[in-house]
Amino acid sequence: MEVILLVFAAILFVLVVMFAEFVAILAAFAVILAVLAFTLVCKLAILEVFVAILFVFAVILAVLAAILVGNVAIVEELTPPTLFTVGAAAVPPKSLAN
Repeated sequence: MEVILLVFAAILFVLVVMFAEFVAILAAFAVILAVLAFTLVCKLAILEVFVAILFVFAVILAVLAAILVGNVAIVEELTPPTLFTVGAAAVPPKSLAN
């Protein structure tokens, strides 16, 4: 009878140790869950930043497309510019230094 009580006491001790280990594992899982929740919040913030960057790139692309449509080739003139005036105003302009 005493041997059976000792075996039951040993089994109870093992069960108490296992319960303590399960509590420690549960605490570790709680910490892991908190870390995962924090990383999820960080990833969502990063995703919002990427969406904002995508919006900025879309605006830049729209501006570039508008610039390309409105772009006009520069024509190089081979003749020097002349001043066309009519009548009494046909006198060439004087330099400010004179």
